[in-house]
This record gives sequence, C-alpha cells and structure tokens, in this order.
Amino acid sequence: MGQIATPFVLSEADLTTLNNLVSKGKESVRKLNRVRALQFSHQGQHPEQISILLGISVATVYNLRKRYREAGLERAISEKARPGQPRKVTAQVEAQITAIACSEAPDGSVRWTVNLINERLIKMDIRVHDESVRLALKKASRRAAPSNRGLKNSGVSVK
Repeated sequence: MGQIATPFVLSEADLTTLNNLVSKGKESVRKLNRVRALQFSHQGQHPEQISILLGISVATVYNLRKRYREAGLERAISEKARPGQPRKVTAQVEAQITAIACSEAPDGSVRWTVNLINERLIKMDIRVHDESVRLALKKASRRAAPSNRGLKNSGVSVK
C-alpha cells in the first residue's frame, strides 16, 4: 500500500506573501508557477492535478513541498544563482594580449595583427580564438581612450 499523504499547510504569513506575489504579477512565470503550486497544495490539491493545471512535472510539485518544509518559503520559490560558464579569457590573458600588442612588432611586420598576437600566445602555451584576442584588444583600447562624455558643448572635437 502507498503512504498516507500528510496535509500540506502554509503559515498565514506565507499564504499572505504568496497571495501578494500573485496579485502583483511582476514575477517571472517560473516563480509564479512555484507560488501557485504551493497555493494549490495548501488548498488540498493532489500533485498530479497541480502538475496538469500548471504544466509542470509532478516531481517539481513534490520538490517544492519538500523545499518549503526544509528551508522555508523564500528558498522554495526562488532559484539558486547559476554561475554560468567560466571565462575563457581571464584578466591575466588579457594583460598578456595587451603587453604583446604594446611591444615592438615582430621582424617583417609593421604592426601586430590579431593572427600574429595569437601565434605569440600559442608559443606561450595560451590557447584562445582569434575573435577572443580581437575582443580583448577592443576592450583594452576602450579603457585607454579618453572619455568624450561631457564634451558635447565644450567646443572640443574628439575624432
């Protein structure tokens, strides 16, 4: 036989908070789905019914209930921060690119090109794409260029 389901009950303060979130309508759809799932659970709806009503999986409903019981309302309705993919071109690599670009051009060349800089980086055992080198140089040139903010009506021409 299956387990006897324990009733899911929200505190009055949490229920008020959830009602306010739904009535404002300024939250993401994902968050509002979590809020509505908790409200339906409080009203006694079965997880299968909630999943059909909201278009979420049954496991999501069970996980929301579990998170609410273990960590509280804020943790149940909010998402964890997602770190994203780590940067391929770190500040140290950007510094190497800038140092190479500011150095004397190699023999047979008038100036550094993205391809020449990337070849030098490969010799230093740093592997990045040509486009990443170009973007790092563009970023460095922006930092080095004087700002033209506030010069609109001063008579100074910035070209």
